[in-house]
Amino acid sequence: MDHKNLWRETFESRLEVPFSRYRAMRRLERRALTQRDLADLLHVDAPAASVIVTDLVDRGLVTRRPHPEDGRAKIVEITDSGRDWMEEVRSLPVAVPAAVDVLSAAERRDLARLLAKMRDAGTA
Repeated sequence: MDHKNLWRETFESRLEVPFSRYRAMRRLERRALTQRDLADLLHVDAPAASVIVTDLVDRGLVTRRPHPEDGRAKIVEITDSGRDWMEEVRSLPVAVPAAVDVLSAAERRDLARLLAKMRDAGTA
């Protein structure tokens, strides 16, 4: 976490997109969500989520459509362009803490895999 802000600065300067958009995309990458559920996962209010989603729709990264069973709700889903954009984001350089710098490339891959597994278990 000590290096999160370094990466955030790299992200915002390279892609000229607010970091909140990446946070939303990470959640939408796993599955389509209602706009309300996305707001809850991002810990933002409904108007803030609407601004984020509208920006992502305007960029072609997500689609927003009416919920098939609840006329008041909207479903937000990542597009193919959105998945490509996430790959671009993942290619950005990352500040590596000294504790991780001692690991080999294979060990870093194993660590990333294990951390992703832990992250996914916490959001299931």
